[in-house]
Amino acid sequence: MIFVTIGSAVKGIEFTRLIKKMDEIAGKISEEVVMQIGTVPYEPQNAKYFRYTSYQGNLFYFQKASLVVGHSGTGTILNALRFQVPIVVVPRRHHYGEHVDDHQVELAQRLVGNELIKVVYELEGLESAVKEMLERREKLDKGKAYPERNALIKTIRDFIDRCP
Repeated sequence: MIFVTIGSAVKGIEFTRLIKKMDEIAGKISEEVVMQIGTVPYEPQNAKYFRYTSYQGNLFYFQKASLVVGHSGTGTILNALRFQVPIVVVPRRHHYGEHVDDHQVELAQRLVGNELIKVVYELEGLESAVKEMLERREKLDKGKAYPERNALIKTIRDFIDRCP
């Protein structure tokens, strides 16, 4: 199952373009797709979806997922790493009206190179990134310890600490 999450952003900075693109991709692949869509007005046609759930509910989906696709939010990234689930990170972009600034792009740039993370800046590359990470997932041993995991978590925490 692919879990798509856009976090808890409020009305006005929805991530509609990610939800629409993942719905399109869901119609082309055999893997089940479940989306957390928040206040996005678009309702997926090819995937199961819900608007919000509890923190424990979200953790259930992270644990069950074979792949996570989500915004470049620290909670989303840390939960994927916590459960050693590969993640395709798509930062919200200020120029699309998806956030107040481009801090998600800055964070995503620091994630490049980790074998559990694929960063996609433009949605034209999302379908191939999803397929690549699903293939990579099949090769990864879920119980394997990833030596770069702790270093990456430290980098994310340092980034958060420097944010105003």
